[in-house]
Amino acid sequence: MSRKSKFSYEVKLAAVQQYLNSGLSYAQIAKSIGVSGRTVNQWMDSFKFKGTRCFKST
Repeated sequence: MSRKSKFSYEVKLAAVQQYLNSGLSYAQIAKSIGVSGRTVNQWMDSFKFKGTRCFKST
């Protein structure tokens, strides 16, 4: 059983898009939304593997 994410699909997707389009680091993006840089890195890894569907809950 998976746990419910604290961040919505939109927040995660916005963070990934910001990383791809702005040139900001994981740490800079993470600080702006209140997560660790590692979390943003994990979101990017998931996005690269599965695309936007990785953020949708089932």
